[in-house]
Amino acid sequence: MASGHSRNTYDAETRRRAVKVLASGSGHRALAAALGLPEATARQWARSYAVGGASAVMNAGATHRIYPFALKLSVVKDRVENGLSVRDVMIKYGVPSESSVKTWCRQYRDQGEGALIDRPRGRKPKQKAE
Repeated sequence: MASGHSRNTYDAETRRRAVKVLASGSGHRALAAALGLPEATARQWARSYAVGGASAVMNAGATHRIYPFALKLSVVKDRVENGLSVRDVMIKYGVPSESSVKTWCRQYRDQGEGALIDRPRGRKPKQKAE
């Protein structure tokens, strides 16, 4: 494992080194070899870099973004019905998270368009007893 790796997170220095490798035009396999990363992590970072540049790699997972239904539907239709690759739809729609794209596609296949609609999260508010 790479230095700075603990609980599926990497320190800022490892991410900075990754950005340098990706900025040089190297692909995910070269990144994995150079930093001792798992290929899956290197591939995710390379795709994130292609979508959002250095900030997408440096801030990966730092914020939870909520995407509008229309954008999710467009991403899914291009991926499932038009055959675009995950990387291509990530770049086309500016979605830096590979897992989001894959989740939306799985939900769409299993449950249809309705599965992509945002629903309230968290605990339901308590109702006052009257």
